[in-house]
Amino acid sequence: MSIKSQYEKRIEAYIESNPNCRMGRVNRTVVEGRVIDLPVYRLPIKYLVFNIENGRFAADLRSTEKDLGRKLNTRVSGDAARVRRILLDKFPNDTRKLREDLKKRGQLQPGVITAAGVVINANRRMATLMELYDETADDKFEFLEVVILPRNISATEIYKIEAREQYGESFIQDYPAINVLLKIKEGLNKGVPIKELAVLLGKKEKEIEEHKNQLKLLEDYSRYAYKRVDYRKIEQEKITEVITEVEKNIRKFMNDRRRPSEIKKLLDIQFEYIKSGCTYRDLRAFGKSAIHSFTTESYLDALSKLKNGKISAPSYQEIIDDINKTGAILNDDEKQIKIVRDILREIKMVQDRQFKMTPEIKKYLVEITNIISKIIKR
Repeated sequence: MSIKSQYEKRIEAYIESNPNCRMGRVNRTVVEGRVIDLPVYRLPIKYLVFNIENGRFAADLRSTEKDLGRKLNTRVSGDAARVRRILLDKFPNDTRKLREDLKKRGQLQPGVITAAGVVINANRRMATLMELYDETADDKFEFLEVVILPRNISATEIYKIEAREQYGESFIQDYPAINVLLKIKEGLNKGVPIKELAVLLGKKEKEIEEHKNQLKLLEDYSRYAYKRVDYRKIEQEKITEVITEVEKNIRKFMNDRRRPSEIKKLLDIQFEYIKSGCTYRDLRAFGKSAIHSFTTESYLDALSKLKNGKISAPSYQEIIDDINKTGAILNDDEKQIKIVRDILREIKMVQDRQFKMTPEIKKYLVEITNIISKIIKR
């Protein structure tokens, strides 16, 4: 058993000295695969700290750390103020609704904290209560109702609890896409098996693998376009949607057994295309067009001209758009060839099986012959 930290001791001492902080009810929580009833306490917010790994705000928190060049420490007042501002400003409409609800009805659902007072779930509620107290000096806003997780709980288990709490709430759709990807990366880094992670986040195992690849591509794009990994900018410029198509295209190229060097160039073509302002539909068209050797050479030529300063970014986008259209025409031609090839196969089957020549079959064959004659004469 590890030695209790000063933060744990302070919370325990407060509970012991203030029996009225026990709310007389419990909240059911899954811990290490077991459903347990944890008592609800009303604790002073000054004994609690924000969780810097909060999933819904991951992009902003990580970008803030990049800007500072260090990890945030929410036990330090300056860092706590930074995190509080992110929590309040990120989703202003939701924060406003939460603020009005807390003023009108108070806190209805308890948050979840570690034994040392780190808030796993209810960070934005706590930030809003702090703001309300600053504005009103009403001491009812100085407290947060919480359940306390067993001490010595692992980081992996804390991740699972946060995922269940956050992803189980009705406003999960408000998670920016990049934050969902970061949450997946965090779970994988903490050793959560893909199968279990898929269940936790309500996804399929295949989707977890795809999301992992998408985040890697987003980070690669960020380095390519911004010269650094900037999750906040990725979110602001809504890059996640278009990267989904890039991931599909790269997977397709790999399945086609293209050389790694060629795939890298095709990736750069797409990154420059994104920088020029393409949409996910444009990238989808690129993926369908780039299967042809002719269009691939044209794409590579456009990339070379752009990098050598022979064309501008707008001109590059126009050229790629035109090549996409060429690829679409080639795809249509291939579809027509496939249709004719399928017809030929069916006709040969009739010949090989020596079907009985009924009047009806003869009628259809004559009609087919007439159509073929007209097509050939075009």
